[in-house]
Amino acid sequence: MAREIVVTRGSQITLTKAEREKTNIREGDRVIINTLKDTILISKKNPDVFDRFESFLPSNFGTILKKARTDEKERLKRLGVI
Repeated sequence: MAREIVVTRGSQITLTKAEREKTNIREGDRVIINTLKDTILISKKNPDVFDRFESFLPSNFGTILKKARTDEKERLKRLGVI
């Protein structure tokens, strides 16, 4: 839903109560402002966004990363660098 608003003297805009309720934005929340040319997109910042991705990496990722960092010569040979 699009609506026209007025930018105040202090360069502020106001979100209506309905808009705040729909987006669950409350006083003190942080929002993200994205701009592309003359378009602005405002979205609520979710500090817990990465909590949903706990299974994003394999459970043995620490072991894989450690091996990749310590097994440098073997990796470079495999890549044909040395």
